Amino acid sequence: MQPEEEPLANAFVRQSIAAAKNRIRAQKAAQEKDPAQSMFLALAMGQEAQAKKALLLLRGRIGTTVENLAEALQESREMAMETLPWTVLAQAEGDRAAGALLVQMARAQASHLAAYEERTRGEAEYHVCPICGYIHAGATPGRCPVCNALPEKFIEARA
Repeated sequence: MQPEEEPLANAFVRQSIAAAKNRIRAQKAAQEKDPAQSMFLALAMGQEAQAKKALLLLRGRIGTTVENLAEALQESREMAMETLPWTVLAQAEGDRAAGALLVQMARAQASHLAAYEERTRGEAEYHVCPICGYIHAGATPGRCPVCNALPEKFIEARA
């Protein structure tokens, strides 16, 4: 990433995180039958619109497909390495839920790296588990090996 892209990338990340949090807050408000659900949804939609604008500006600064694949692979490797220490820490502190989630994230990250390898062998069909983010290269998989989701939960990633 070029230095001039960093503010846009940070804006995209901040707005995306805020939108995701507000979508979860809206779900909680809906469970509690609280009218604040509408406010949270409106906030999320506004933040998603802002994130989309930042992403559109960043897209104009995207490299070739070969460069993009190399960068995406590097990002996946970095995320996998960053997740491991947090997994150990969460488990050491006794936070079972966080530890389990981080283990799940690390396992899903491994599938992302494997998907890159499959691509080099000509694989073009991918299915994503919307529960944990696991990526399966090839025909529709059985149960998710990371979170045990049913096969029908998988979503085919296609252009």
